[in-house]
Amino acid sequence: MLAKEVIDMALPKIAEELIEFQKRKELTDTQIAFESHFSVEAIHQIKAGEMTPTPEEAQRLTTYLASKR
Repeated sequence: MLAKEVIDMALPKIAEELIEFQKRKELTDTQIAFESHFSVEAIHQIKAGEMTPTPEEAQRLTTYLASKR
């Protein structure tokens, strides 16, 4: 159960990191979606807190963000 709690706490941080990355790199949601292989709608929903990415999606986003730093 502890692992699930850690995952749940980490997910909102992904949205924050995505927003900060977008500001820093001056990218649109469309550019991020194209590069990360997510739909534009998914990027919007994650950033707005309307969608919680699965652990696999969270890992894909984390990998994408790390590759672009």
